[in-house]
Amino acid sequence: MKKLIYLISLVGILTLFNSCSAGYVSEEPRYQEGSRPQRPSDSHIWIEGNWYWNNQTRSYNHRDGNWILPRQGRTYESGHWTKTRQGYRWAPGRWR
Repeated sequence: MKKLIYLISLVGILTLFNSCSAGYVSEEPRYQEGSRPQRPSDSHIWIEGNWYWNNQTRSYNHRDGNWILPRQGRTYESGHWTKTRQGYRWAPGRWR
């Protein structure tokens, strides 16, 4: 009896954690090109827009890109979609 209760509890906990795993979609959202404002200076670089996960709608929303001053000695790696067994997930851009 104790083993059965333990097994049911374990399955319940795993189901809970699996349902809480946010950020996976069955297919990549379509690319959205936003407006690109005028460049503030010759030193600024354009960073493409990113996607962010909305827990309420359980979907990705797009955030427009922006001009930014580069970080000294670093380069910007653009975000990209990765395919996993759970579906597609957005890996945000970052400085390296």
